[in-house]
Amino acid sequence: MNRKIRACFSMCLLLMGTQACNSGKSDNSSQSNDSTAVEHVESASLPGTYEYVGNADTIRLDLHTKQDSVYGQLLYALGEKDRNVGDFKGVIKGGQLIGEYYFMSEGLASVRDMIFNVTKEGLLEGYGEVEERDGGFRFIDTKNLKFNHGMLLIKK
Repeated sequence: MNRKIRACFSMCLLLMGTQACNSGKSDNSSQSNDSTAVEHVESASLPGTYEYVGNADTIRLDLHTKQDSVYGQLLYALGEKDRNVGDFKGVIKGGQLIGEYYFMSEGLASVRDMIFNVTKEGLLEGYGEVEERDGGFRFIDTKNLKFNHGMLLIKK
């Protein structure tokens, strides 16, 4: 079963990498590598629906806040891959939304680390190397995450 989860997660990352390569071909100036994290974010400013739609891919995050916590439902519908929906739970630290995504994929429960840069334009998910640890997929080194894939989740 672990191989199945790893294979599914690897395919998701591969698709994201392919998407990043294709994103440079279109005019996405507001979604470029220049989107930098806002210095300080108030959690009260985050509630709402954030969405990316493009190239047959949809990512949607419906965020809510309660005191210092940020939570909501997250949907990935990526091209011809299996769709997954789950719960995001996290906190704001500086200009980043840091948390975990609890979801079902191919009938298996899974969890993975997630970090979004909060920009003036929206949310930009960070990607990097992961390992299976502590019951989920964890970033190996959060300092080496890449936020330049072009799939900016814009607040609706």
